[in-house]
Amino acid sequence: MDKTEITIVITLKNGIEGLLQTIKSIKSQKHCSYNVLIVGEDIKKVQELIQIPKDNFLFLEYEGTPGEVLNKAIQMVTTQYVMFMESYDILSPNFINENLKALKQYKEASFSVTKSYCINPLMTKDKIQHILSKKFIEEYEICDLTKTYERLTTALDSSVFKTTEIKSIKFKENLPFEYGTDMVMKLLLNNAKYISVPKAFYKYYAPRENQVLYHVPSHDIKWYQESIKDYVFDLIEYAKEKKQCLPAFLQNYFVYYINCRMMANKDNRNKKVLLGKSLEEYLILVHQLFLEIDDYYLLNQDELPYITKNPEIRCMYLRIKYGKENVKYNYYAYDSIEGRDIDMRFKEFLISTLSTHRFTINVMNYVNGKIWIDGSLISIFQHSDVQFYALFNDKKYIVEDTDAYSLTKYFGVPGYRRLTYHLEIPLDENKKMQRITFYAKIQGEEFQMKISFANHWAKLSKSPRYSYWRFNKYLCHHANNGINIKLATKTNVLKREIQFQLNLIRNHKKKDFKALGFRWLYLITHPYFKKQKIWLMLDKLYKGGDSCEYLYRYCANFEDGITKYYLINENTIDYKNLVKDGYKPLKNGSLKHKLVFVNADIVLITNSHLFPFNGYNKGTSKYIRGLCNFGSMCLQHGLSVQKCAIAQRRIIDNTMMYFLASKFEYDNLSKHAYGYKGFDILKLTGIGRYDGLKNNDKKQILLSPTWRMYNALPVTTSEGEQRGYNPEFKNSLYFHVYNDLINNEKLIACAKKYGYKIKFLLHPILSSQKDDFTPNSELEVIPSVGDLSYEKILTESSLMVTDYSGVQFDFAYMRKPIVYFHPEVLPPHYDDGIFFYDSMGFGEICTKSDQLVDVLCDYMRKGCNMKDMYRERADNFYVYNDHNNCERIYKEIMKYQKQVDIDKSRKK
Repeated sequence: MDKTEITIVITLKNGIEGLLQTIKSIKSQKHCSYNVLIVGEDIKKVQELIQIPKDNFLFLEYEGTPGEVLNKAIQMVTTQYVMFMESYDILSPNFINENLKALKQYKEASFSVTKSYCINPLMTKDKIQHILSKKFIEEYEICDLTKTYERLTTALDSSVFKTTEIKSIKFKENLPFEYGTDMVMKLLLNNAKYISVPKAFYKYYAPRENQVLYHVPSHDIKWYQESIKDYVFDLIEYAKEKKQCLPAFLQNYFVYYINCRMMANKDNRNKKVLLGKSLEEYLILVHQLFLEIDDYYLLNQDELPYITKNPEIRCMYLRIKYGKENVKYNYYAYDSIEGRDIDMRFKEFLISTLSTHRFTINVMNYVNGKIWIDGSLISIFQHSDVQFYALFNDKKYIVEDTDAYSLTKYFGVPGYRRLTYHLEIPLDENKKMQRITFYAKIQGEEFQMKISFANHWAKLSKSPRYSYWRFNKYLCHHANNGINIKLATKTNVLKREIQFQLNLIRNHKKKDFKALGFRWLYLITHPYFKKQKIWLMLDKLYKGGDSCEYLYRYCANFEDGITKYYLINENTIDYKNLVKDGYKPLKNGSLKHKLVFVNADIVLITNSHLFPFNGYNKGTSKYIRGLCNFGSMCLQHGLSVQKCAIAQRRIIDNTMMYFLASKFEYDNLSKHAYGYKGFDILKLTGIGRYDGLKNNDKKQILLSPTWRMYNALPVTTSEGEQRGYNPEFKNSLYFHVYNDLINNEKLIACAKKYGYKIKFLLHPILSSQKDDFTPNSELEVIPSVGDLSYEKILTESSLMVTDYSGVQFDFAYMRKPIVYFHPEVLPPHYDDGIFFYDSMGFGEICTKSDQLVDVLCDYMRKGCNMKDMYRERADNFYVYNDHNNCERIYKEIMKYQKQVDIDKSRKK
């Protein structure tokens, strides 16, 4: 055997560009000798890149599945130990030395495992330790999974193996993704001992299975159905042959495995690779897998950090395993250290305890002498005889389910729903002290519930301590599992503020000191801002031109007693244009912006999630929530005709007015799911930006598809920033469909023949992908950022092609023709609400590229006129067909301002 003790096998799944940094980390290894075997398809290119003359670098040119490649590589390994890396990955300088030392000392172990960190720049600017590494690689010791089964490890990289053991098993060659974990699990089934090596670490580039926002295989259907059939079920058979049962560590792993797939497709993360029959088939496979898992592990009775502890998911897993009708729960009241409590159990297994749940408050408002409270409650206790209520001034306010949207979906299918409520509690202005407490009555026994303030709009926060909300003539704060409401005096307000600030000082954290400085500035400037009635308006901060800018330009100079601000990034063309036109836009992120925000009367926005657009997450808004006494108004970016309750329901942005263009929107949003029913919020005024839609046809065809959540990078900074470049986008089916379309020879020839230009407008969220598309001389790819004017491109276009984009409604407002492209190969991006494309759409629906091209050529040949059938649909859809929308919106806001003045105790 070679004197060299270890071979490092490097595969090139991540590309060859990062190979140099991987090799650099290998060459930095101390006190050891090694061989490096690089395996890939274009080895000549690799050799030219790295230019390493040393004999210890070997190369293997081989094409095949990952398992085939690794099996071919392992045949060339002659050293006692072997490890596996991907390009871009990095070793700590002591990695090999520490691992070999451990393996020699603990010869009974199957392999060694180190700390591991993800260094993908799309995920983190620094590094993120993997959860299995973080929890269990802490001591230099043997881990025996027959005794400490919770100490799961899954990764092929970040470990060192005995070569003979790898060769005795071989990699499974038909697995596109889990070939490495399959090897690790089989090694552990043969010998359940590994060595924990905490002093060495491995930095990996490709996010792993639980890092669901960035894990590339989650976009591939093979990661679901084929994975269970070819990987999981085969591994179960292997385990039964070896052990005659499934060891606890393997059962935990299978629950973790399903968790990762569920989380990768939760709500807006749904990749839509499993739909209809394929999803039904997949859930049957999950059911079959769950039948192999003991309920103890399925329900995570060990409270392991890498498996969900969410009781709603526990219940969902039981329904998948046994069927809804076969799952029954029991409730047991008992005395705990903290007082009376009640357990919910399935058989002997704990699902949840009442004391771990909170009476969740999402929104609090003061409106016309009443406290409005909106929130939600966990629904699993509904299986028993439960009643929730608030107690205020000795009167009970029963919680009734408002049926507002509170679903959590997996793969687009509801997994569970929270109970939603709305309470209106009248304050007694003659009482110095009033108190609200919350209770659950279960099986005839009453339990006081703790409170959580779950959202920016909840006004209060438990941390930092002494937070308070000052409104009208009252001071409100949390105390002893209740909410105290006092008549405000200069003394008690000052006392509370001092307590709040002293607590920030005692915490001695940078963010607390930063918040402290802002509180001082707020207190100094509040007398100035208090005299003003402030409207803050904003669209996408990196792009103006939407309804808020139109409204701002319409009313900014009115002498109506209102101080109006339009918020936008200073580096944008729209900011400069506003300044050039004599306006004074508010610079996003400036100190003045922060002060205007907390002193506003009304905030008007075209997109949802107002606090993030103003630079606050839930961790930072807690410092200023109680200073904010404003509601929001939605001027809409698109129209609300589809099912959009997840983003557009009332409590998301504490919406007090919602401006609409169509009676169909009104009908859609009046459904219980949105939470607007019973409130005077929905206003049929028209959409502000429609005032600029005056036809100026320049003979151009506009392609404007919407985006797909799964094709864009998640927000990593602020909602107001353009999303980053996604290197995986070029591999998506979405990209190939549209790249092929814009390079269709017949389409280009027709446009040239009839004198039309073609413009492909990328959605703002996908604008970073502009350079991915193949250019041609007859077509322009345009990002929806920078100096683009929506008004200009829409008014100058003759015809629009879209799939589901809300911009279609702008185009139809001008009565210009639209053609819908709903490719059969792409999952639909539209969830029918009250707008049905086949019977209400403003144009033809095409499902194939060739069909679409034929329709477009016919339109161009005839001059691109909207057909009578679709014109009639447009006439029926819109309430107005003029350019006075901003005027109507402005009048409605002014009416609402009168109520704001009353609630803020302003003198007439």
